[in-house]
Amino acid sequence: MEAKIVKVGTSVGLIIPRFIAIEGGFNTGASINIEYSQEKIIITKINDVRKGWAEAFAKYALEGEDEMLIPDYIDSEAEELI
Repeated sequence: MEAKIVKVGTSVGLIIPRFIAIEGGFNTGASINIEYSQEKIIITKINDVRKGWAEAFAKYALEGEDEMLIPDYIDSEAEELI
């Protein structure tokens, strides 16, 4: 498929056709990685391994599931030994 490079401020941009964006899972505002190697531009998604963690922890807090597994006083006892 042929596409054109467009000017975006002092940079240039490439418009990705909708069907490719949908098939590849590229959403507006998503972070991507761009590499140039041997006459090719390679665009890949950056998978955020912690995506959704903030929402999950907020849900656990609302459900009361965010209690500490190890009590605070263990650290204070270790400091007393020093």
